[in-house]
Amino acid sequence: MAGTLETALVQTLNGVQFGFILFMIASGLTVILGILDVLNLAHGELFSIGAYAGIGVFGFVIGVVGPPSGVLGGVVFVLAVLASVLLTAALLLPVGTVFEALFLRAIYDRDQVYQLVLTFALLLILLDVKKFVWGNTSLRTDVVYGAINSIPTSELVGLNYPTYNVFVILVGIAVVAGLFWFFDRTKTGRIVRATAIDREMATAIGVSTDRVFTLVFALGAFLAGFAGAMAVPPTAATLGMGTNPLVLSFVVIVIGGLGSLRGAFVGALLVGVIRSWMITLYPPGEIAAPFAIMALILLVKPEGLFGTWGETA
Repeated sequence: MAGTLETALVQTLNGVQFGFILFMIASGLTVILGILDVLNLAHGELFSIGAYAGIGVFGFVIGVVGPPSGVLGGVVFVLAVLASVLLTAALLLPVGTVFEALFLRAIYDRDQVYQLVLTFALLLILLDVKKFVWGNTSLRTDVVYGAINSIPTSELVGLNYPTYNVFVILVGIAVVAGLFWFFDRTKTGRIVRATAIDREMATAIGVSTDRVFTLVFALGAFLAGFAGAMAVPPTAATLGMGTNPLVLSFVVIVIGGLGSLRGAFVGALLVGVIRSWMITLYPPGEIAAPFAIMALILLVKPEGLFGTWGETA
């Protein structure tokens, strides 16, 4: 009985951990969709570039800090990993800025088909950029995952669960809290929300929509890069790694509501936990389960659990 309960708890934690990674990806996508009204098909490639770039940043920073030793060394190492993730995400800021200013700004007033075709073209370009910079082989950074797992956390309460997954969950909670604080409590966040709800009124009171749109796309790229750097230590960076998270992010924002940050959070955790449970209970249903949930919710509540177009909270 104890083993069954431990397995259930571990699978639930795995789902929560994956849900937070998925939220980091989907939050950037849903903010761009809710405010710019752009469905960014290249978002998954920004996530994968974050993973590739993160491996290089991890290697540099950890080479300076060294492996953890003792409690203080463990704290320093974790802070170094977190700094590496933030630095990796920051590298995606100019990418998002250039994409919005150079490509998307010229077609905001056109039919959404133009936006889909353009972002799909950017997806293919980024795929070739990855091939040119990093080649066709997969890359790994086992040092980060192994070193953080050597720091005891869940073992202190008698649970055999990777410390790195605990780290992802804690960072995910901080990201969720930070995003809600930004949009609810800061002047810039309120301006972004006001622009999403009524662009004409925001322009009338002196808000530069061009700056807001650039900020939003840069924020979306930052979140995608952040998620990529957080996701890569347990796995590997591969050329096709952006496809599955992109598809699941679409599922998440449809479940939660188009443009709803709260909906993206609930949808990501729902998809993550159910996917994790399906891996254990019925592995062939892992892929179908998120889409089944999406279909069911659309039948009951077509606008999604929380949001509608133009809402971010």
